[in-house]
Order: sequence, then structure tokens, then C-alpha cells
Amino acid sequence: MNANPVDVSVIIVNYNVKHFAEQCLRSVQAASRDPKLRVEIFLIDNYSTDGSVEYLQPKFPDVQFIVNQENLGFGRANNQAFARAQGKYFLILNPDTLVAEDTLQALVAYLEAHPKVGAVGPKILTRDGAFDITSKRGLPTPWVAFYRLSGLARLFPHSHLFARYNLLYLDPDQPAVVDALVGSCMMVRRAVYDQIGGFDEDFFMFGEDIDWCYRIKLAGWEVHYTPVTRIVHFKGESTRRSPIDREQAFYGAMHLFVDKHFRGKYPFGTHGLISLGIIMAQTAAQAGRLWRRVVWALLDGLGLLAVLLLGRWLRWGGINMTWIVALVLTMQIGVWLASLTGMGAYGRRRGQTAPVTWALLLGFLINSSLTYFIKQIAFSRLVLLFAMIVGGVWIFTWRAALRRLVKTAPWRRFYRRRTFIVGAGSAGRSLVEKLRRQTNQPYQPVGIIDPTEEAVGSLIAGVPVLGSEEELDSLIAQEEIEEVLFAYDRLDYDRVLKVISRIASRRGINFKVITPEAALESDGLAPMLSVEYLAPRGLGGALRRISTLVTKG
Repeated sequence: MNANPVDVSVIIVNYNVKHFAEQCLRSVQAASRDPKLRVEIFLIDNYSTDGSVEYLQPKFPDVQFIVNQENLGFGRANNQAFARAQGKYFLILNPDTLVAEDTLQALVAYLEAHPKVGAVGPKILTRDGAFDITSKRGLPTPWVAFYRLSGLARLFPHSHLFARYNLLYLDPDQPAVVDALVGSCMMVRRAVYDQIGGFDEDFFMFGEDIDWCYRIKLAGWEVHYTPVTRIVHFKGESTRRSPIDREQAFYGAMHLFVDKHFRGKYPFGTHGLISLGIIMAQTAAQAGRLWRRVVWALLDGLGLLAVLLLGRWLRWGGINMTWIVALVLTMQIGVWLASLTGMGAYGRRRGQTAPVTWALLLGFLINSSLTYFIKQIAFSRLVLLFAMIVGGVWIFTWRAALRRLVKTAPWRRFYRRRTFIVGAGSAGRSLVEKLRRQTNQPYQPVGIIDPTEEAVGSLIAGVPVLGSEEELDSLIAQEEIEEVLFAYDRLDYDRVLKVISRIASRRGINFKVITPEAALESDGLAPMLSVEYLAPRGLGGALRRISTLVTKG
């Protein structure tokens, strides 16, 4: 036994993920039942706006809460708890994680058996059960950073030379000495903290874990990865709810790390090359996001131009292209593209019908209005109406064709529709287990929606419970869902209608209701596959076709 009154201080920084934090705390409490361990738990709330403190405090009276009046960032918030913690070991843990019942005991035992190890991290699984490659990492020295930023690490992911950042050449089921662990779960000796201090508070959101591990190694300690236990990390739940630009914060942290540790330590020009590489990587990431906006807008614009020219030819028997006609056409197409951009047709809502429909209508109204005020462009509004209708057909057609091409291409022959299951009771659980077990069906369960909110942040048959029915609309967009299966223990048509009517404008979403009997029966998914899809065109469409919702079994 040690002289410390506490063996492990578990430290969790929460930001707007109260349901995930609840499940995380419950898993930590389950892991704390080992009578040989004395555990204290801290939860630092970084000015959440979802009522996290009011929700969590009554449920966990033994947890020590630190409530901040502003978002202090990850490192600074952890440091607040370090200053109060009494444990011999500190476990830094993200709120969107679930630890195993042996996690605390296994990590403590590993550190006790390896006195030279200052920090240790477990095997981390992502929400879909895959190994999280951030569980163990190399130090981003200039050459390692160059290999990663240049794309060589991606081309040769298992190379000992080029893949020294993600260390994919190391067996994830074997312990290893590494350079860095990930801040979502790492256990650090208190003696390390006493020697080198806590996180560098200059890092707000990313990079502080790598910086800390590097300082731990510089102080003479070893950093180890060990698969003696595993946790699940839902990953990114807090950052999704943060107004902070995640990409800007990430690349800013990379710049900060390089400036702090490598400036002046390498040959002249190396630091500048790495900084240039970071800028290039950030630019490439931004270009990757922009390609759809540019290419899609170009296809939309070319289609609208062709339709406007066709409309003029049909209206007047010719085009008669003059500079004023070219100017008008450019202006009209620009108005429509601006409307499509403003309505989100090139962003997260790109798969929805409503943004395109409203953008086309808005563009028509603006273009038509301009003809009243500017006589020089007072051309036929009939041509504009024609362009809105036929142009809309073009936009919807090429997008649908693209989706179809992607889904039917040879490499997608086993395409399965990304699916949400609404219901976390016995019917929902049974349905999820069947979907996970049977791969010869078109559903890929991505997440579960719990109407009661009690299971949010947990796993059911390996599938994460992501939110409540109130969050369904935003979660569908976030996870790019194509199918929603309702699996209530007690069928409630009014409830189904309310949910569907709220998101009925999404033409790409199919809805089905699975009766409790069908979900719980033991003879597979055949009854479910016979259900007719419901792709409502507004609430009226949903009401007219509500009889097709129920699986008879």
C-alpha cells in the first residue's frame, strides 16, 4: 500500500455531453469497485450550456465537481483537478469514453510492475469497434512530420521509416514503448506531475497530450502502450458541440508544438520546411472540403446556363448573345448559386431536398424582382420560371445519379444503408443484435436513438447510443443517415408521426416501423425486409402512407 490516501484520481473534462459523461461516470464507478483501490473522481465542467452540472451532480454526489464560468480548454481544466487530486496515479479520461471494469486495476498494476514508466495508455476502440490508431503515436519530429504531411506515411502505412507517427507497424495487441499517448485515456504517475507539472496551457484543445508525453520522456521516464485493458471512445462528441474551429485549433497546435520544441534544434531551414508542410496540409484539408462546393456549384451553374439559353431559344427562336445578355445570364446564375450556398445546399445539408427547393425559389424571386427595377435586364420572367423548374430537375437528377453511381460501383457492391434504430428497449436491442449478426441485409447500424435518454453515451451490442429523439434531425445530418428504423417496445403511431413530420423534408431518408413482435422473433429479418419504404414528401405524404409503416411479420 502507498502513503497516499487515494490510489487513483480519475479526471474528466466535460463540455456539453452530459449523457455521454453520465455513462462514462457509471463505467468509472463500476471500475472503482475493486476493494484494493481507493478512487476519487473529478469532473471539470468547461461552461457547458446543455445543463450538464444540474443534470449530473444529483446523480453522482460522490464526484467532485469543478464548475468553470468559461471554456478554459482541455489542458487548463485538467490542471485545475491536478492541483486538488490526492491520488498516486492520475487517469485523464474523456467524457465520451467507456472504461472496462478492469481498466483502473490493470493500468495501476502495469505501472506498479514497471517503475520506470511515467505514463501508460490502454488499447482504445472507436465507436464501431475498430482499433483507434491514436492509441499509440510517435513524436512528430521534423522528419516524422514531413513523412506524415507529405503523404508518404499514408502510402506506406506499415513502413518503419515512413509510418513512425501512427506506429501502425506495431502489433496493437502487444505492449510497446512509444513516444506519445492520446489524452482521451492515459494514466500518469503523480511523481511525474510533481516533477514536470501538468499540461501546457498554451495548448487549448489539441497537442497538449503529445507535449506532455514528450516532456515526460525528456524527464527520464518511459511512455508505454499496453493492451492489458481496453476502452471505447466515441470520439469528437465535445468538439462537435463546440463553436471552435476544430481544424484551425488542430493545425495551430501543430505549429505551437514545432515552435516550442524544435526551433533552433535542427539544421537551418528545417523548421521552416515543417511549418510550410503544416500550412500545406491545412490547405489540402480545406481544399478537400471545398472541392464539393466548387465542383457541385460548377455543375449546377453549367446546368442553369444551358437551361437559360434553351429557355431564350424557345421564347424568341434564338439566343442573340450580346454583352448585356451575357451579363444578365451571369447575374442570374450567380443569384441562384448564392441562394444555393446560403441555404446550405453545398454543406452538411447537401443531401436534403428542402435547401435546393427553397434556394431555387428564392433565386427566382430575386431575379424576377430585379427585372422590375432595372429596365436594361427586364427580360421574360417566363424564361426564369422555365429555368427554375427545368434547372431544378437537372440539379436533382445529377445528384441522384451521382449517389446511385457511388452506391452501385463495383467497390460498393456490398453497400449497406447507414441506419439509425430509434428505441433502446428490448425491441431495439434485439433488432440491433440481428442487424449486427446478419450481414446479408441492407442495413448498417450506425447509432441508436434512445427516447428516454437514459442509455445515451453507452453501447448496445457494440452500437453507440448517440442521442434522443429531439436530436434526431441534427444527428441524421451529422452521420449522413439513409435509413431510420423505429423499434419501440410499445408501438405509438402518434409519436412516429411527430418524429417523421419534423424531418419529412429529407427525401433521401427512408423510415420503417418494426413491430415489437417482429423485432423480438427469432427467425431473422425476413419480415422487416418486406416492408415498403416510406420516403415522405412532407407531412401530407407521411399521413397518406402511414399504413405502409407497420411490419406484419
